[in-house]
Amino acid sequence: MVILFGKIRSSIGEKLLAKKVKSLVRQKHVHNFETAKTAGILFDAGNVIEFKHIKEFGKYLASIKIECSLIGYSDADEIKDDLLFHDKVSIFSPKDLDLFFRPAQPDALKFTGRKFDMLFDLSLEDHFPLRYILSLSPSAFKIGRFTREDSDLDLMIDIHSNPGVEFLIEQIKNYVSFLNK
Repeated sequence: MVILFGKIRSSIGEKLLAKKVKSLVRQKHVHNFETAKTAGILFDAGNVIEFKHIKEFGKYLASIKIECSLIGYSDADEIKDDLLFHDKVSIFSPKDLDLFFRPAQPDALKFTGRKFDMLFDLSLEDHFPLRYILSLSPSAFKIGRFTREDSDLDLMIDIHSNPGVEFLIEQIKNYVSFLNK
């Protein structure tokens, strides 16, 4: 019974997201590391080892004068200490979701509405709360890993040969560097 109720809630959440996406007006614009001034990073906060690479990517963006904010989602009820208390990094968990699994935490809601020049989705698995933020973001240029499903990404990078965050970040750096030259 509990599983059935969860599936119903999830299905309603998906339908509510699809309805909101249809009404979203977004001005798309291709940016590279020279033209972008702001960037957002979405990530799976369940993996502390991947977080190290994600933080390094955030530092790289800051070093080239791109203001960067990060938000991660952890499926665990308790967020690991290694992920807490980092500047410009917000983490949310299932307790921060509403009845239909949509982000309800103030930081997540603020991040969703913020228009970044570039939004990077560095999650390697589909987490509805992160997809919700990605889908409703008014960001100009959305970048992430290739998936066969419909995607809200403007640039999808195939990492099936090496499915890791470190490789995804390396490929993002390579491809985005060549854009608009």
